[in-house]
Parts: sequence; C-alpha cells; structure tokens
Amino acid sequence: MRGQEGLLAQLDAGEFARRVRNFRKMRRWTLATLSEASGVSISALSKIENEQVAASFDTLLKLSQVIGVSFETIVSGGEEASEVAVPASGRRTTTMRGAGMQFSTARYDYEVHSADLTHKRMIPLVMQIRARDVAPQAEWSSHDGEEFIYVTRGRIELHTEMYLPAVLSAGDSAYIDSRMRHAFINLSDDDSSEILSVCLSDKVSHQVDEIIRSRASTGS
Repeated sequence: MRGQEGLLAQLDAGEFARRVRNFRKMRRWTLATLSEASGVSISALSKIENEQVAASFDTLLKLSQVIGVSFETIVSGGEEASEVAVPASGRRTTTMRGAGMQFSTARYDYEVHSADLTHKRMIPLVMQIRARDVAPQAEWSSHDGEEFIYVTRGRIELHTEMYLPAVLSAGDSAYIDSRMRHAFINLSDDDSSEILSVCLSDKVSHQVDEIIRSRASTGS
C-alpha cells in the first residue's frame, strides 16, 4: 500500500487548473458538456481553468465524479489506479496526525484522510472552519450523497437550506442529505473549530453518455 508521503500538498490553483483542463481535453469534452454533466456553470469552469477562482469542495467532488477519477486523483494528480478485486478484509490504511492530503478554500481548511485508497465509497475529511459569516446561499455546498458531521473541537453553526441553523459543540453531530445546500460558520473565539465530515457519494459517470446521446438525437 502506498504510504502517505507526498500526499501532504496544498491545492495550487494553477496546477489544479491544468489538471481539470487536461482531464477534460483527454475525454474530448467541451466546457458545455462538462458543465451540463457536473452542474457547475460554464462561467465557473472557465474561471477555474483560467486560475481566476479556487474550486470549492463540492465543485471538486462533482468534477471528480463526472470525469471518472477519484476525489484524491483530481486534487493531488497522478494516474488513477486500476481497481483490483480483493477479499472483504483486504483494504486497510492508516493516516497519521497531520499527514492527510491538505488543501484550502476561502472559508475552510481540509485534510483528506485515507487518501491513498482509490475507489472508496466514502470521503473522510477533517475540516477547520474559518468562516465567520454566512455566505450567500448560492455559494453553499451541494453535492450528491449523504454526509455525517461530527464536531471534534470548538463550536460551529450548521446552516442548511431546509432547516433553521443548528449550533453544534464538541461531541455533537449531524447527518444530512448533501444535495441540500449547506454551510458552516465558526462560533469559537479563535480558529480552532474543527469537524469530521464523512461524505458518502453516489457515482454519476453515466451522465456524460446520456448528455452526449441527448445532444446527438436533437442535433445540438
């Protein structure tokens, strides 16, 4: 099993932009095809590829699902490993403290655990919540699957589009439908608020074929 060395890397906007552009061009997709399949606007994709904005977590997740690579591959680069059938007890990995794959967005710092395993059915993340105010709802996260949230340190406020905000302290948890827009803000006196987020995400690789077939039938 590949070790954690080399996984500790910040998400560089320029490197990530080249990665997304290369994945898209290798599949001979236009920005419009990728946009329609992922639900990420053409404008946002163009800005990401031109290094004008940093991609949020849900954007990273949507792009990795549609492009057909693991979340870890689209963040850290490298070739996607082939999936090999193994016994039920054949997959195990450990992540030492501070040794996960790290990247940041404007409002959160992320550390991806078990990043050396590809084709996982869940994505375990430790998130440091730096946001102090609530972003416009259009900027909240929304992605396929479900999400378990456990506060490991500090105090946060969980915002979801269908419920009133919930204040959670260390030891508290929540379980949400990730398709529902959601966001977190830090209520602690410092930046120490931290959560464990485990995302279980559905595969959406069939969407691109459906879009291509639809366009072929309409001649668009």
